[in-house]
Amino acid sequence: MILIADTGIDDAIALIYALKNPQIDLLAVVSGYGNIDREKSLRNVEYLLELANRKDIPVITGATRPLNGEGPIFFPDIHGVEGFGPILPPIPEERFARRTNFSRLFQIIKDNPNEVTIVNVGRCTSLAIAWLLSPEVMMDVKETFIMGGAFLVPGNVTEVAEANFYGDAQAAHFVCQTSPNLTVVPLNVTRKALITPDLVDFINARASSPIEKIIKPILDFYYEAYQQLEPGIAGTPQHDLAAVMAALDIPELYSYSKRVVRVQQGESFANGLSIADFRPGSMDCFGIGCDRIATELNENVFTSNEE
Repeated sequence: MILIADTGIDDAIALIYALKNPQIDLLAVVSGYGNIDREKSLRNVEYLLELANRKDIPVITGATRPLNGEGPIFFPDIHGVEGFGPILPPIPEERFARRTNFSRLFQIIKDNPNEVTIVNVGRCTSLAIAWLLSPEVMMDVKETFIMGGAFLVPGNVTEVAEANFYGDAQAAHFVCQTSPNLTVVPLNVTRKALITPDLVDFINARASSPIEKIIKPILDFYYEAYQQLEPGIAGTPQHDLAAVMAALDIPELYSYSKRVVRVQQGESFANGLSIADFRPGSMDCFGIGCDRIATELNENVFTSNEE
């Protein structure tokens, strides 16, 4: 697996899960802008890998801004100014020791043809750039999962748009139209992937390593932020973890439909709107440009696998 992230709190939980799950061989992390700027995102990945004692995993520098060149919008109220809530990760002593340039992504894919799964849990910019730079190499990716979009439900940044698609609608549309074997894990299912405070306490009681011990403080911060957004919500939605778990093909975790996905772009109020045909009578599509969309999540299966 190669994880593409904009390393805030839910990205951190997804990365910790990928590091701890024996089914996942994490080959690299591509880290770019999104919840925070790229430099903080890179530092946060390095911090987590330091805590996990996984200095062998390269950190690939991702994008700094959307494809349209506009300045990105960050979300300090949700993730904290540094991306990890109350935790202030130190700047690594060897600041760029594990960072490598974007060409490393292509080398890893070429070294593992038709074996690499890409899971993109941030803006789609870095993934779109990869396809624009080297489509022949990207065709050797086994499958791709992206956390993004919101089908038949409200958005979380605007009335209609989810944050990752809104943050770079041009890149999201391009990836959905270009990438074969693509699964979209949208807000309508990730919103149900809740970790409650009781479950956080349960995880914390079993924490035995430095990386496991940061889960509670960052998720406690995340929970308080969500209480401001949605008073009374039972826990914190683990949007990015839900996408990583989708890549494991866990039985009965998700239901899927296959549709052509488009993403609204431009200056209108509908920028970032994810579009697919879910009218009564619509059917699964086939062939080029047909993406798999997660439509239902089994919350009991999600929780049991998270434990």
